Amino acid sequence: MNGPTTDSVRLVMVSANTTSRAVHIAFRTALLLAGGTRTAELAVLDGIEACGNISHRSLLIETVRSTIRRRAESTAVLDGINLLPPELRRVLGLQPIFRDCFVLRILVQLPPEVCAELLEISITEYDDALSGALNQLPLLSAVNADRYAQG
Repeated sequence: MNGPTTDSVRLVMVSANTTSRAVHIAFRTALLLAGGTRTAELAVLDGIEACGNISHRSLLIETVRSTIRRRAESTAVLDGINLLPPELRRVLGLQPIFRDCFVLRILVQLPPEVCAELLEISITEYDDALSGALNQLPLLSAVNADRYAQG
């Protein structure tokens, strides 16, 4: 019996790398939306369970849905700030709806209609919140975001 071919090994490695990247992006997105590692971890697991295949987009969408649901059901525990690079820490200082719109549209680059649908708000509300985030973010410092996340 012949062993695996070089092409089949390469295909498995590419597939594993793609899956790993999709999970990493889903976790980072959930962490930015929720601020808490436990909520982010559980949301990614929910996303994996909800997806038949772990494509980047489907995992991301299902993880975002779970994060928003879980965040609404529990008290905020912002313990994930140290897992984020300093330039992203200040995002946690934004008001939640501003943060949601900024993360989903600017960082994750979802279309506005998808963002509004996921957040269950109108396009007008979405546009206003994104504008608010873009105006507020430069005023926040990473130090203030650290303080906000700690209590």
